[in-house]
Amino acid sequence: MSVMFSKFMCRFGIGTTKIDLVLNKKEFRPGDVIKGEYELTGGRVEQKLKRIETDLLQYDEITDRSYILHQNTILSSSTMKANEQRTIHFSCRLSDAFPPSSETVSYKFVTRLVFDDGVNSVDHDEFQISV
Repeated sequence: MSVMFSKFMCRFGIGTTKIDLVLNKKEFRPGDVIKGEYELTGGRVEQKLKRIETDLLQYDEITDRSYILHQNTILSSSTMKANEQRTIHFSCRLSDAFPPSSETVSYKFVTRLVFDDGVNSVDHDEFQISV
């Protein structure tokens, strides 16, 4: 496959660099520090990274709304080579005020890997808050 065609396919998210937020566990208590790693896997072609954005969302099933509780952005000017593997550390402190997970309240991280060409790679990671 030609480099030009591979770059074209990346614009549609095919063969693009992927991101996966891997948490150290899936259940936490209010006030805990969540730790994990962003695992990046290069795609078919070299891509310039612009930033990694992670939103901590609380979903309320009763109102059918999501609320952004915390945002984290890592700016970057690095380049991911084709098929390169990279790991970046992640941490986020939970507020003591967050209610526990329940049938109507849930939590997740939504992570976006943003490239200079505007293409995004998105990852969703649900977790529990218990008392």
